[in-house]
Amino acid sequence: MTDRLLDWLSGHDTVVFDLDGVLVDSNEVKVACMRSALSDFGDALVEDFLREFRRTFGRSRREHFAAFHRDRLGGSDEGPGFEEFLARYSGHYAELIAERYRQAPLCAGAAELVRALQGRGTPLHVATGTLTAEAENVLATAGLASAFTSVRGGERAKAQRLGEILRETEATAAARRTVLVGDSRQDLLAAAQAGTAFLFVERYAFFPFAQVLTGPEAHGSYRVWDLAPDTAVLFGPSHDSRPKEATP
Repeated sequence: MTDRLLDWLSGHDTVVFDLDGVLVDSNEVKVACMRSALSDFGDALVEDFLREFRRTFGRSRREHFAAFHRDRLGGSDEGPGFEEFLARYSGHYAELIAERYRQAPLCAGAAELVRALQGRGTPLHVATGTLTAEAENVLATAGLASAFTSVRGGERAKAQRLGEILRETEATAAARRTVLVGDSRQDLLAAAQAGTAFLFVERYAFFPFAQVLTGPEAHGSYRVWDLAPDTAVLFGPSHDSRPKEATP
């Protein structure tokens, strides 16, 4: 019998959610903000970078801007020159996010699932590449902030955030009893590095499961189409996770 998402998640000791593309339908909002923030550098350069931005979605904000400064502008990813670049362009990006982020709707099933897990007493956390204050604000706007024991942003890498949660919950020795719910390969890699289980949510992801759940890091991973509490949890990338009516 196929496990249903609510029951499967509540069977874990701790559930950690990514934010963008998992709880909040904001992936394309962030792409649009990044495009505007970097508009000084011309369409060709920026659009090329945005392909990488989508591919590495889930990294911290600093890592994204460091990659642009280093790989597109030939600069360093540290030192005064980079810090000046970061302050200017990351600051502009943050202003755009503040303007547009709160208007992003929740992902399908997110509110119902989070509240049902909260009702069952399952410890919930958020680990995201978004800055902590921004993540807290969008969750408060959505009325979900009180459901989470902690919200940990991109001031540190996601694998480090998972490590913090494991240590604070004294779950390091049984990391697989903690699951990260994410929508990108960076989320998968963070879970693999921290030693937690991983559940891929496909509906709002930039790339389908077959492009994300690859390599040894994907061993033992799971996937769902969206966060509807009764959706089926599937093991491995063996077949399409979408419900039949959602298939084009």
